Amino acid sequence: MLAAVVASGSILLSGCATTDMQAAMGQINGSLSELGKALATPGAEGSGPAVSSIGRSGSSMTKTKLMGVFSRSPSTDGRAPEWPKVAITNLSIPAEQASASRARLKAGDCVVFDAVLWYDAKNNEKFNDVSLCAPELPKRSNDFVTTWRTFPISGKTSGQVRGEGPTPPYSKLPSDSLMDRWMTGPGIYFVGSMLTMMGYDPQFSVDDRRFWVKNVRGS
Repeated sequence: MLAAVVASGSILLSGCATTDMQAAMGQINGSLSELGKALATPGAEGSGPAVSSIGRSGSSMTKTKLMGVFSRSPSTDGRAPEWPKVAITNLSIPAEQASASRARLKAGDCVVFDAVLWYDAKNNEKFNDVSLCAPELPKRSNDFVTTWRTFPISGKTSGQVRGEGPTPPYSKLPSDSLMDRWMTGPGIYFVGSMLTMMGYDPQFSVDDRRFWVKNVRGS
């Protein structure tokens, strides 16, 4: 129950050892709210490779088409699905979450970001000011993120050029100090939950081309 999280103040997260991380993940499994239901797949067409159409803005991620987007297009031949892709941009990380001494997820923690959803190489939809807060995170372990973030994106990439797509960059996450600090604390939960809520399957290890964070900024 989320009330248990509030009562206890926070949930301990270790950013050091995998075993500690798994133990911390176990504590959160029974504490956060269930994953919201995915909305219907959109039928609108985009306008080309340039980021164009604007989706629902200023909403919780649970109320956007980003929910369940990957699970609606699973692999049918054992190979990694190429589409759809989601590029997270302008991920705003509160300074308090990125503190070097902060290793706890609190019930009031939230992040805000923009996103570009690519249905294929030409069709896309953009979402502005999407929010995600701790009470909305799914009641599932995010320990797969510790391995997922380690490996670069396979296949054709834009290398060190971090863009909004449709071609992903070489690294899934930005390599800067803000992201590194955040990922030793609340970030591991938020990134893992974004993936889970979009329908990412951590058991299908070759599926690594459909999600990346373009850039982060402090707030």
